[in-house]
Amino acid sequence: MQRTLSLVLSLITVAFLFTATGAQAGTVYRATLAEATDERVHVIRNAPWVCDGAECATDRARSRPANVCHALVRELGTVVSFSIDSEAMAEEDLARCNEAAG
Repeated sequence: MQRTLSLVLSLITVAFLFTATGAQAGTVYRATLAEATDERVHVIRNAPWVCDGAECATDRARSRPANVCHALVRELGTVVSFSIDSEAMAEEDLARCNEAAG
């Protein structure tokens, strides 16, 4: 029961992720995975990531972008694009992220 309640609360919390503006949500991380994931919600380093196929996002990660990217790659695999508040991570940084996490 507690696990179900926790999951429901997590889903409610992250439901606002796709509707909140940058000013309301704080830093928003978005990533496109090389391969789609079957699960909708992944909790990575205490941050709930909501995924729709290969597109994932969170506004709860509280670390440097490189660390967030590394954690995401370790958990979900290769990331083909990564952005912070709609600004794309530089290609060389993204390449380092995918290499370092492997």
